[in-house]
Amino acid sequence: MPTIHPSAIVDERATLAEDVVVGPNCIIEGAVTIGAGTRLIAQCYLKGPMAVGENNTLYPFVTLGLEAQDWKADPKRDGPGTRIGDGNVFRESVSIHRASKDEHPTTIGNKNYFMSCSHVAHDCVIGSDCMFANSALLGGHCEVGDRVILGGNCGVQQFCRIGRLSMVGGAEGMTMDLPPFCMIHHTKQVSALNLIGLRRAGLRPHIAALREAFDLYYRRGIPGGKALDMIDGMTIGEDPCVREFVGFIRDSKRGVTGYGESFKHRPWLKPEFYQQQANGGE
Repeated sequence: MPTIHPSAIVDERATLAEDVVVGPNCIIEGAVTIGAGTRLIAQCYLKGPMAVGENNTLYPFVTLGLEAQDWKADPKRDGPGTRIGDGNVFRESVSIHRASKDEHPTTIGNKNYFMSCSHVAHDCVIGSDCMFANSALLGGHCEVGDRVILGGNCGVQQFCRIGRLSMVGGAEGMTMDLPPFCMIHHTKQVSALNLIGLRRAGLRPHIAALREAFDLYYRRGIPGGKALDMIDGMTIGEDPCVREFVGFIRDSKRGVTGYGESFKHRPWLKPEFYQQQANGGE
């Protein structure tokens, strides 16, 4: 039997695995299915239709499956709801909203870590092994690949796509797609490849080819389409990670985030700046 605290309210339409734990003051409303090993610590609110996988942990004030924050959405219409994978951690006050369209549920993959107050809006699709830092925000209809890191207080505009193993720095904003393996840092523009993430993912052998492709597309001043054609015609174009990089850009409907040197608008980050100050600012 599931362990359900006396103060919790569980809808008769809900289906809970034998070892699910539902803590104090939790509310499970509607057709919600919860897999084995999942634990609702306290004061969580889940609204169906929703399928929650195994071994997830929900901290206090987590809300999953509530209506889309969209003027056009009908709050009385359930739609396809929300689907949560396995092994995710939702820290305090995380909110994830259900789908507003019929195409697919709002979807969360496996082994993601959502820090406090992070938010995933309606109709988003999130991969696996991602980390959302405190107050990272996704607008509706966004797509996020595997092993993505979103820094604290960053914001992603609706309909944006974020390729796998990419990273958005803290307090940054995104209004266009971010190709896989890239970082947005300091300037709200792509600044470099996510080399640390690539190495941690065991993709070190692909770094040289990705560096050359990144250089051609972002740093040479070559028109985007021509740069992609050049990459396709070179040996590096056969590398699977480079093909993923190029394919993501070609598939973009919003356009991809532009390039900006990390130090371009912040000269105080340059080592030369401190030398100049030591020399009297000359």
